[in-house]
Amino acid sequence: MPICRALAALLLPLAATAQGLSMESRTLTPVLPSPQGVNLALNQRIVTDGRVLILNRAVQPDGSVFFDQREYSRDGTPITFTQEGFWAERWNRYETRFSATGAEQHINDAINRTGRPASDFRNPTLLWFWRVQPEIGDTVLVTFLAQNVIATYQIRFIYEGTEELTLAGRTVNAHRVREEPLGSAGVFTIWWYDERGMGIKRYHKTTSREFADQLVSWR
Repeated sequence: MPICRALAALLLPLAATAQGLSMESRTLTPVLPSPQGVNLALNQRIVTDGRVLILNRAVQPDGSVFFDQREYSRDGTPITFTQEGFWAERWNRYETRFSATGAEQHINDAINRTGRPASDFRNPTLLWFWRVQPEIGDTVLVTFLAQNVIATYQIRFIYEGTEELTLAGRTVNAHRVREEPLGSAGVFTIWWYDERGMGIKRYHKTTSREFADQLVSWR
């Protein structure tokens, strides 16, 4: 009996931790322009310990791999952003650390700082469809801090409703969200999200080109 009680005491906290953990994974590939070779993007959301982790891993046609990790509190306030990969003929690592008193950027060997608090960069759309259900027409303006310089930009998010899509063998009523960067006329992005709030299709339009990605694997 004492052994059973000890085992139960050990398992209870593990069970509580498991109940507070969730993970979603989706894999997308480009469809416009026509992809050459291997080109995949694995997107994951991990929720645990009061935090939300957004992980992106992209494999390029030449075999290069890019890493992007973003950590938020449960209300969409940023904590830490990290980006790594090979570009400009070198391996690069960018890290931004947010706090109530400002943000600090580590850009390879350089360090930048801004006094703007983390709350200025809160992104409530991070919670859409899996924790918060917006109404059609709901609009949110989000301020972002650039990853490599102390500069900000804003994107307007508009929830446009649902649209039936069949991707990777599954038919879903996907949530359509339009993103419009302020000050960039003619440039926009449309994302379609599933019922778990994960992106399953993307269309991006610039003034000169079009890009599209869509789901190839639910896990």
